[in-house]
Amino acid sequence: MLLLAYLLIGAITGFLAGLFGIGGGTVIVPMLMLLLPKSGIPDAQLMTTALGTSFSTIVFTSIASARQHHKLGNVDFRVFKIFVPALMLSVFVCGWLVTFLPKAMLMKMFALMMLYLSGKMLWSSRQKIAPIAKSFTPKVQMVAGATIGALSSFAGIGGGGFIVPFLNSRGFEMKRAIGTSSACGVLLALGATISFMLSGRNVSNMPAYSVGFVYLPAFIGIVATSVFTSKFGAVAASKLPVPILKRGFAAFLCAVAISMFFK
Repeated sequence: MLLLAYLLIGAITGFLAGLFGIGGGTVIVPMLMLLLPKSGIPDAQLMTTALGTSFSTIVFTSIASARQHHKLGNVDFRVFKIFVPALMLSVFVCGWLVTFLPKAMLMKMFALMMLYLSGKMLWSSRQKIAPIAKSFTPKVQMVAGATIGALSSFAGIGGGGFIVPFLNSRGFEMKRAIGTSSACGVLLALGATISFMLSGRNVSNMPAYSVGFVYLPAFIGIVATSVFTSKFGAVAASKLPVPILKRGFAAFLCAVAISMFFK
């Protein structure tokens, strides 16, 4: 039953990853919080294992999503010079620090970040006139990359919830921001996965088939379906109108935040 649950989570998050460029962590983390205790994950390591496992699945989900977006011409490679390296370094360092924080604090931080992002995206979807694009200088990219990497560490996401609004505010068309976010999420999640694996390698009470704070059965089950459904989400992102994308994104983040905040 647990394997079937992981497969279902993968199917849903894969589609959402392709549609919104979010990596799927905003669904994976809350679901793993419910399922991992049944697999023997200790309560003290529950949130960190959910985060670490989420990042490990995002690597492969984002690869599948990014490939499809690249075929559709929705990936802008300008971000890989400064923005992405800053993302990777930040998420690696902060991913290590996250493992020392209490579970309750991490859950509240996760919920608050999702609420903020949903409100910001909903507001932008109601604007009749597109706002003037802000600067996209090397300094802005470095600061944004470091900040988004840190915030993503606490939320267990591929950064899409932060990267998409950031790129959109810098003049990237919504579909191009989503596609580029998927590509960024690959390297961000890779850096975070390595960090969570290393920081949890000496924890003695983790169950079998755990590599640090990455639980392999959940990882395999989620990835087995997410890499396929992400392609359908990417195709949908290229066909749906921009306002619908933004409102759907906002509603999705808000629902997840509320469920996590009151858990």
